[in-house]
Amino acid sequence: MAIWEDFIDSIVDPAGRLAKAELKGLIRDFRKDRSAFLARQGRKMQRCITQLAKGEITPAEFRSYIEDIRDLTEMEKVRMSVAGKARAQRLIEGITDLVINGLLRLI
Repeated sequence: MAIWEDFIDSIVDPAGRLAKAELKGLIRDFRKDRSAFLARQGRKMQRCITQLAKGEITPAEFRSYIEDIRDLTEMEKVRMSVAGKARAQRLIEGITDLVINGLLRLI
C-alpha cells in the first residue's frame, strides 16, 4: 500500500467519524479524473497526505494546503462544464467533510 493510504489506515478514530475508505476512494478517483485540473487536485491531496505522514509538513501546513486545494477547486468550478462542475463539487464536499471535518480533527 502507498504511504498516504497506510497513514489514513493508521489513524485512531475512536468515534468512527473518519470514513477512511471513502477518503481513499475520493483521492483515487480524482487522481484519475478526465479533467486535468481535478486529476491534479487529487494528486496534490495525495502528496500532502504523504508529506504529513513522513513528517515533512505540520498539521497546520497540511490544513492550509488542503484548504487551498478546496478553494482553487471552488474557483475553477465556475469555468467547467456541467459534468465537470458536479465532479468539482463532489471534490469540494469531500475535502470539507472527509479531510477538514474528519482527518484534521484526528491528527
